[in-house]
Amino acid sequence: MLIMKDISKIFQTGDIQTHALRDFNLTVNEGDFISVTGPSGSGKTTFLNIAGLLETYTHGEFLLDGEDVGKLNDNGRSRMRNEKIGFIFQGFNLIPDLNLFDNVDVPLRYRGFNAKQRKLRIEENLERVGLASRMKHLPSQLSGGQQQRVAIARALATSPRFLLADEPTGNLDSEMANGVMSLLEEINQQGTTIVMVTHDALLAERATRTIQVKDGRVSELEILAQQAIA
Repeated sequence: MLIMKDISKIFQTGDIQTHALRDFNLTVNEGDFISVTGPSGSGKTTFLNIAGLLETYTHGEFLLDGEDVGKLNDNGRSRMRNEKIGFIFQGFNLIPDLNLFDNVDVPLRYRGFNAKQRKLRIEENLERVGLASRMKHLPSQLSGGQQQRVAIARALATSPRFLLADEPTGNLDSEMANGVMSLLEEINQQGTTIVMVTHDALLAERATRTIQVKDGRVSELEILAQQAIA
């Protein structure tokens, strides 16, 4: 479970303060598939970076699986991020000189899995995204949708509890985007919690829950909806 209470993020540039998040409140339950929408500059990516422990926050409380993130040092945040969180980015972030097998291998080496464990995880997850037959191909030999599937396999290989996706279909045409979204739905149905930032309203509606961020806050309509559910 991910719980944010009154989270604020302030960027200071000289005498100018920019409030990226203001009193941001959100609970993500195990097994959720949440899409996060809102205009550019509303705070969506800042929220995702804080949720992924890539950025710290200025004020508030952030609990991840019951652990107070604010009390962790850099090493503690790195440990939690590596153990619990997988990332999918709009730009795929694949290493162009490495084949698919080796791209998926990178985070596994970082986590310290042995060669046998790594091979099993790589093959299982490339199979999972339908690319086992192409594991020796380079990213440049794949379509955009296939490259995003490799990025998803790489994120899943470490068995994260939370999968955070920042505009995962932003660089894809509608057919490829639909395929990636179907894969994310399947992954969620298998038990992985997903939080996805997207500008695509049609894709956002396919998540099990949609929230809107505006001016650094979860919208008032969303807060009322949560209260009604409670």
